[in-house]
Amino acid sequence: MSLIKYALMGVLALGSGAALAEGGAERSQQFWEKFRLSQEQIHSNKDQAVVSADAQKRTDVQQKVAKE
Repeated sequence: MSLIKYALMGVLALGSGAALAEGGAERSQQFWEKFRLSQEQIHSNKDQAVVSADAQKRTDVQQKVAKE
């Protein structure tokens, strides 16, 4: 096979690969945005619960000190 045929095969392979991969970057970005959002929702609830528990402990301690 001549060099021209190899070059043509390479161009066609790259062109068809690019056509099949169209929109792949956008789908990847959408996946990571959804993943980050879900992780924030999962972990933020636990953090908020810990913060509210700590705040409750502080108010309990302050009330005990005020009674004394």
